Amino acid sequence: MLRFDANDTVLVSPLGWGLGHASRLIPVINALLDKGCTVVIGADPHTIELLQPRFPNVECFVFKSVNVKFSKGKHQLFSLIRIAIKLLLLAKREQRELKRIIDTKSITAIISDNRYGLHAKGVKSVLVTHQLSPIFPKPFGWLQPLGKRYIKRQAQQFTECWIPDSENGFRLSGNLSDGEVATPNARFVGLMSRFSLLEPQKLQKGFDLVGVVSGPPPHRQAFEQELINIGQRLNLRTLIVQGLPQGKNAARTKGKVTLVPHLPDIQFAKELISAKYVICRSGYSTIMDLIALQCSAITVPTPGQTEQEYLANRIEGEKLFGYCHQDGLRDLTIDMLEGSALRINTRPGFQYFDLSVIQ
Repeated sequence: MLRFDANDTVLVSPLGWGLGHASRLIPVINALLDKGCTVVIGADPHTIELLQPRFPNVECFVFKSVNVKFSKGKHQLFSLIRIAIKLLLLAKREQRELKRIIDTKSITAIISDNRYGLHAKGVKSVLVTHQLSPIFPKPFGWLQPLGKRYIKRQAQQFTECWIPDSENGFRLSGNLSDGEVATPNARFVGLMSRFSLLEPQKLQKGFDLVGVVSGPPPHRQAFEQELINIGQRLNLRTLIVQGLPQGKNAARTKGKVTLVPHLPDIQFAKELISAKYVICRSGYSTIMDLIALQCSAITVPTPGQTEQEYLANRIEGEKLFGYCHQDGLRDLTIDMLEGSALRINTRPGFQYFDLSVIQ
């Protein structure tokens, strides 16, 4: 088992694909600081905007990963191919830059969330991922064994591979973490949620609907507009959290719909548990956050993003949350929202990341 101590200077670096890779590392950073480690965060600018206010005494520097943009249509095959090529090239660039960072910042350990190039000989390293077995679009399903083999080979370059899921009982990631048997350095470390240590109290009067926007453009803008339309069409007092920690604009209101760029964790948690209904993407980090808050939701996968489509189907089938295609949002009714709010959305036995993981 990998050990960290107060002498370690730990580079923490999440992939810049959305904010989920960064937000789920918040409990990890807290645990490292509690042990007395020195933490250095290397990340994309929008990720630093999320993490720096939470850790004002931690050094942050720009260490860019990959810029993700999908096409406007439902099918993202060529976008995903382009992103895969970028990730392959990123790993090579990361290896080149990492040596300089280790030397200049005296790094003794690395925690990388889905950045495959961040490992070095003689330095303790951790890869955080729930995707050891990625799901390829149907025309390229035959490539899935090759993708799984590639990720296995990359994961084995690290001292340990941490899977943010429960080892026993119901496994939230399902088939996505199916490669752990063939990856000897893999460990299930429990769900990673920025909300797992919070105890928010319900607001006296919450919003009827809270919509959470996330993911790459242009679908994030389309999703935001659909949420606005739902609030207006169903005459619901609506809060839309745009997922833009770098946003400098104040909250703005359109009738009963309020839009905010970002919210502090405790306020965000209060709004989620106080809302009658929640609509959000089915990203893995978002799902872990909802489970940590025992919060019901309708999840809407980003069109063409196979991982989110798999997770939305899986958790809907397990009666954890509701599920709706993005095109179906325009036909969403109050009855459908009520149905999602009545679902059982948590189960006993979920494990969460704690300090013992890094003892």
